[in-house]
Amino acid sequence: MKIISFHRHTPFQEILADLRAHVTDQKEKQPWRCYDDLSCMCVNERVYERHHSHFSRYSATVEDNVTISVHAQSIEETTGEPVGGIATDEVPWGVRYVGAERLWKRGRGEGVNIAVIDTGISRDHYDLRDRIKGGVNLVSGRQNGHGTHVAGIIVAELNQKGIVGVSPEAHLYDVRAFGEDGKSSLATILRAIRWSVENRMDIVNMSFGMPQYSEALARAVERARNQGIIMVASAGNNGGEVEYPARYKGVIGVSAIDQKGKLADFSSRGKGANTKAPGVDILSTWPGNQFRTLNGTSMAAPHVTGLKALELSRARKKKG
Repeated sequence: MKIISFHRHTPFQEILADLRAHVTDQKEKQPWRCYDDLSCMCVNERVYERHHSHFSRYSATVEDNVTISVHAQSIEETTGEPVGGIATDEVPWGVRYVGAERLWKRGRGEGVNIAVIDTGISRDHYDLRDRIKGGVNLVSGRQNGHGTHVAGIIVAELNQKGIVGVSPEAHLYDVRAFGEDGKSSLATILRAIRWSVENRMDIVNMSFGMPQYSEALARAVERARNQGIIMVASAGNNGGEVEYPARYKGVIGVSAIDQKGKLADFSSRGKGANTKAPGVDILSTWPGNQFRTLNGTSMAAPHVTGLKALELSRARKKKG
């Protein structure tokens, strides 16, 4: 698949009408997927190669459908097995570190809609099931626990058992865009962000990234921001430059720190890392009504997402 971002000086509907007249192949059921508001389209690679000369008539940026990865250590690298039920509402160190308990006196994130674009969430986990209000599956196959772990950091409930997340009364939406291997594609992430916009999310958590700039992803993020959505992304685990989408303007890029407040060795840093949050030895929810400790900027970003939910909920209360 090729992802084409056309220059915005030419009306996209004019381009689309021309392509429909000259390029559409009856043998192809769906030669492209359009993002009219971004002046972008995802084109079947065979169609693009067959009609390359016609597509080339327009000023555009053409990208491959690159792979995007979550920002947590692989499950094989984790230390320790998942643990079962926890008797009380344990407050993990990261939730304490960001001051969530103090902030709960003024609200716990109620009414704030958060999209978690990830590997999927275990919707029957007793610490999550009442907080998940909807979502969409954009990929098939089995889940892994990454999305469930991220979700627990944000919204694990106050229910006298398990753990507690940063904003335990926020509303979570499970936008499943990654496979069991923690990989997704640029085209799928574009769909996930569009779903978040169309379904009026307040915050989008993006615990994933890629090293290269993408014009199409930049436009998708910009559109979400222009709709008033707060975009939070993990900085990356390469120990060097911040990855995208965290590096885009207006995105809150989050690096990872340990319990001493020290930047984790694995954490990306520098331009695009707007803030830091706990990302080492983070205990959170895991499929099968279990809990697990993971490391990564994937774990740091949802701490900030939860804080933003608390902030937004308080602001709405003040407005009455």
